[in-house]
Amino acid sequence: MLDPISINIHSSIKIADAKALYFDPFRITEENHDADVIFVTHDHYDHFSPEDIAKVMKADTVFVAPASTSALIRKAFPVPEERLLTVAPGEATEVLGVPVEVIASYNPGKRFHPKEQGWVGYVVTLGGIRYYVCGDMDITEEGKNVRCDVLLVPCGGTYTMDYKEAAEFTGYLRPKYVVPTHYGDPVGEKTCGSAFAEEIKKTSPQTQVVIKIR
Repeated sequence: MLDPISINIHSSIKIADAKALYFDPFRITEENHDADVIFVTHDHYDHFSPEDIAKVMKADTVFVAPASTSALIRKAFPVPEERLLTVAPGEATEVLGVPVEVIASYNPGKRFHPKEQGWVGYVVTLGGIRYYVCGDMDITEEGKNVRCDVLLVPCGGTYTMDYKEAAEFTGYLRPKYVVPTHYGDPVGEKTCGSAFAEEIKKTSPQTQVVIKIR
């Protein structure tokens, strides 16, 4: 269930099962050009990075992004409209046979990721397993209502939940597995992942923590 997941750094996530799905590719070191679908959560440089997208995209890659980021993708790449899917929070769709649910991703009470921007996270279903890639967010009502088997949750603090808040959020969802993200570099202490794992032992012992950022 966790083998298909790799994290390059931060929130640069790849889930490779029958399809290769990339989420917010960032600081990619190898030009694999193997992305079947590239999901982008929002506009910030560490999530929408044209130079890194160029290293993983191929001739028929499909892009999925919220409206503001779709506009940036159009400017950066000659992507035909049929391969650029603009999504909004609350929508459900299918991309290359992969079911996708779009979840609002924002900071209540902070200026970094305003709700009105329409930025997002994604739930994708592969092999019957529901993976929730949160994007940059704090605890939200929309997020608390997501059902998933695997949660990829930011825990670096400042721009997202810190490790204690991420553990609290995990408790609402009660996934089988949780993978901490968005820490170490460029933001968040390198110890956030291990601190999160210790917190989960106390608050949600039924959930197994898997560290993918090394």
